Amino acid sequence: MTTNEKIAALRAAAKAAGADGVMLVTSDPHSSEYLPEHYCSLNWFSGFTGENSTLIVTAAGSALWSDGRFYIQADRQLAGTEIESMHAGAAGVPTVEQYLKDHLKAGQTMLTDGGCMPAALFERYGAALAEVGAALRSRDVVSPLWADARPALPDTPCFLLSREQTGANADEKLAAVRAELKKAGATALAVTQLDCVGWLLNLRAHDLPCTPLAIAYAFVTMDRCVLFLADGRLDPDDATVLKNNGVELRGYGELLDFVAALDCDETVLVEKDSTNYDLYAALQANPHLTVKSGADPITALKGVKNEVELANLKECHIRDGVAMVRFQMDLEQALAEGRPLREADIDTMLHRRRAEQPGFDEESFTTIAAYGPNAAMMHYTARPGADSAIEPHGFLLVDCGGQYDCGTTDITRTYPVGPLTDNERRYYTWTLQCHIDIARAQWLDYCTGFALDSFARGPLWQHQINYRCGTGHGVGFMGNVHEGPQSLRPRNEIVFVPGMTITDEPGVYETDEVGIRIENELVCVDRGENQYGRWLGFEPMTYVPIAVEPVLADELSRAQIDWINGYHKLVYDTLAPRLTEEERAWLAQKTAPIGR
Repeated sequence: MTTNEKIAALRAAAKAAGADGVMLVTSDPHSSEYLPEHYCSLNWFSGFTGENSTLIVTAAGSALWSDGRFYIQADRQLAGTEIESMHAGAAGVPTVEQYLKDHLKAGQTMLTDGGCMPAALFERYGAALAEVGAALRSRDVVSPLWADARPALPDTPCFLLSREQTGANADEKLAAVRAELKKAGATALAVTQLDCVGWLLNLRAHDLPCTPLAIAYAFVTMDRCVLFLADGRLDPDDATVLKNNGVELRGYGELLDFVAALDCDETVLVEKDSTNYDLYAALQANPHLTVKSGADPITALKGVKNEVELANLKECHIRDGVAMVRFQMDLEQALAEGRPLREADIDTMLHRRRAEQPGFDEESFTTIAAYGPNAAMMHYTARPGADSAIEPHGFLLVDCGGQYDCGTTDITRTYPVGPLTDNERRYYTWTLQCHIDIARAQWLDYCTGFALDSFARGPLWQHQINYRCGTGHGVGFMGNVHEGPQSLRPRNEIVFVPGMTITDEPGVYETDEVGIRIENELVCVDRGENQYGRWLGFEPMTYVPIAVEPVLADELSRAQIDWINGYHKLVYDTLAPRLTEEERAWLAQKTAPIGR
């Protein structure tokens, strides 16, 4: 079927159900960022392969909203279809809510799968429709249309992480969660996000792309924890470990019936941004349950890494640094020999080097290897047969990461592969200044992610340049490569505390010209206290040289030069013991001090 034929089928299904349109969002029952293929309905029906998008199909037309990371990609992938590409947040582009109000009228109904839409989003869109007398109703019309081609729900083997990996057993984590529930005036919690279930019970699997998590729910009360997981997925020994930690097992599909059958009074804390609407409605329907809106406390608990996790993460980044050094040496040798290279080759080269490292499991996300103008698309994906040749000039951007038995990594380097234009050198220098300014920032302990985000943008703002994304995100521990609640982005209100990890990844993205990004992972640390209060700062956790050949050194301040030289000394001192003599010599050259 063509995209237009699929859209027509959605339109017909809505009409057959007595409705006037269908809405699809990039989501699953757990509000996951990276979805199992089983839940990639929006991608299948539209042909758009990006994230964080919304598709609306009405009798008169269709439209898809993408965020700033995917404007170019959406325009290209939707070209030639009936779907209108909407740049969410851009001037003159209607919001989803406005579009709904403009295209439906009193008495009409829009359908969506409430099992795959967060309750907060369902309520927001429902309220917009109610303003014009229309309604949003939960009904899955996608599954029957997709049945023949739909991938099965994954059921990879599950396993438990040890206390030596995580620093705490499930019973200790349950005690911490119950203490937070008590503070919030609640007695129960529906744990819906897969990384929260994984953190709580030290449970892992390979159900999601590049993300070692299991499709599961948990329900926690003050004296009970129930894990909802498909039968047969846990090794009997691991099942016994969970039982000894106070965890019961039920089938994955039993949660709604379990909620409906609860006959004791509970105040259930529900995060509506991550709880699907159908589960939220079931909780509200049970007269024994009082639903209280609030943040899932697990998100904040796992966002601050304990000492065991931090020690493991340092080891993880050292292994990854060794792999990245060897990859860069391979890349430079291939370029020097004039071997033809394409973007898709980069992923193969990286994987080979990471796979040599002990404890490597898989990539932490699909590698972004983007040459030249392709790098202006922040989440560009090169595929064999649909990629560009790497030519002997300009930049190659490589954004990649690994999942190891001791943590998760995320790193971006922009490599010069030949002569550069003046603009490319300027953009690279300004990006590096942004990266350095947040890495060396110091602040008082009341600062939020929003406040810190501005540290990074200053050098680019001086030239009236900006990037349409955040500066950084938290990183999970053998989990999601993108993790909250902390982030460096406008409107993030989370106050930073020691133990939080964050990426530092400012960039320049000039359409059809160039894309540049430099990314390290940082950890928030205590910098001491004086008469002004408690001071915090960052320390790098990524140990990989940053290319300095493109830098216009005269534009760097003395403090910025000192930082890059200090960082490169740290990289060399950390990695050298694990490298060969030839590799150490190469790294010594790459980390040599720079000056003006």
